[in-house]
Parts: sequence; structure tokens; C-alpha cells
Amino acid sequence: MRARIGIADTGREIEVEVGSRDEIVKRLEVAYGDGVSFLWFQDAKGRDIGVPLERIAFVELVESPDKSVGFGR
Repeated sequence: MRARIGIADTGREIEVEVGSRDEIVKRLEVAYGDGVSFLWFQDAKGRDIGVPLERIAFVELVESPDKSVGFGR
């Protein structure tokens, strides 16, 4: 599953791979409840990305598409 995270006051979105819907929802809820400043993710290339919680505008969860090749479904 992928998470698309919008950053407030910018036109930029960050897209990262996350385990499951329940996992990312729980991480966000715990982070907001504990007063954490940054939430850290790792992208597909292995880069660490820190997102400041107070700057998150939205989180959109998207099912990862099957990695198929060709013109078939």
C-alpha cells in the first residue's frame, strides 16, 4: 500500500510505501497522541523521509498496483 502525504502551504506531495492501512493509521494516531514532531518513512529507493506532523495537510492511502508488464489486465 502507498501513502500520499500532502504538506501544508506547498504544492508538494510525498509518496511512500507503507505496510498496511491499519499500520499507517495506528502510526499516525500514536504519533499525534504522543506529541511526536516528525514521522519517519522510507521510500522505495531506501531514502529516509521525515514529515513534520504539524505540516501534514492530508494522507491518502492507495492500494499498490500489481507490477505487471504488457498490455493485458
